[in-house]
Amino acid sequence: MQTRGDKWLESERGGEHTERVDADETRHLPAEPRNLNMYATKTLCLISILLLAPDFAAASPASEREAILAVMAQVFAAVASKKPEDWRALQLAEGTTLSFRPDPNGEPGELEMRMSRNEETLAGLEDDSHEYLERWTGKPTVLTRGPIAVVWGEYEFWIDGAFSHCGVDAVDLVKIDGEWKVANFMWTVEKENCPTGPKP
Repeated sequence: MQTRGDKWLESERGGEHTERVDADETRHLPAEPRNLNMYATKTLCLISILLLAPDFAAASPASEREAILAVMAQVFAAVASKKPEDWRALQLAEGTTLSFRPDPNGEPGELEMRMSRNEETLAGLEDDSHEYLERWTGKPTVLTRGPIAVVWGEYEFWIDGAFSHCGVDAVDLVKIDGEWKVANFMWTVEKENCPTGPKP
């Protein structure tokens, strides 16, 4: 996968990027930058339908919700470990990783999309000396219908004990042989109006 959005280790947030730790190159790795396009719009519309259509998706039973959130806890642990084998145990190789963040070369408000196949991103995943922490900042929404599920929740990301950014995780999961697996992972990278929790 990529990794949680752009993480910059800078003396100041914003400005020129002197040293850049791209969490989209650790948790969800190298993907060609692309401008927000019709494909992305359709993808976001599909998630909106899942979240807003009560006849299509139902609130998850407590047992399923716990099982799904347990998988997400393992995902956050994989973010910290940066080990490809941890990711492979949790996700489908054929799935997709997508992230959206402000386009550094675009107009204000313009977004950049990065997309890659899960296994493609793992092929270039490398360990480094930085410590990553991702955690929810609120109670995530979990919707299920049969063998498919969607998790939607706000997160925050820390690097080496310093706050990096926040955003929303939107995760598609499927149940295979009785186990929930991550199929597709999408998130936003946001630097403003972040509801941060206590410092880890």
